[in-house]
Amino acid sequence: MVAIDEPKCTGCDLCIHHCPFEALLPLSECPPGRKKRPVVVLNENCVGCLSCIGSCPTDALYEIVVPPNAEITPLVISRSSDPAVTSILRWGKGGKGWA
Repeated sequence: MVAIDEPKCTGCDLCIHHCPFEALLPLSECPPGRKKRPVVVLNENCVGCLSCIGSCPTDALYEIVVPPNAEITPLVISRSSDPAVTSILRWGKGGKGWA
């Protein structure tokens, strides 16, 4: 599984195009005090392929090892709802595709 150190995320969005499972998406709105909207990991989409980690220039992405006997992912965060994110057009006319 992949996690993100949100203060290190600069919002460059390079990792988004390296994730084949759309587990990395930018927040819909830029938080106060930030120049760009950071990326968040959608835990339910992440399969732990780690293809995104090498794309991060600030080393904000890191691997979380899931123990073989785990009953729940260590990435579960107690929050009332998932953050609002913006979809990225990957394929078709004007799509970004993969890096």
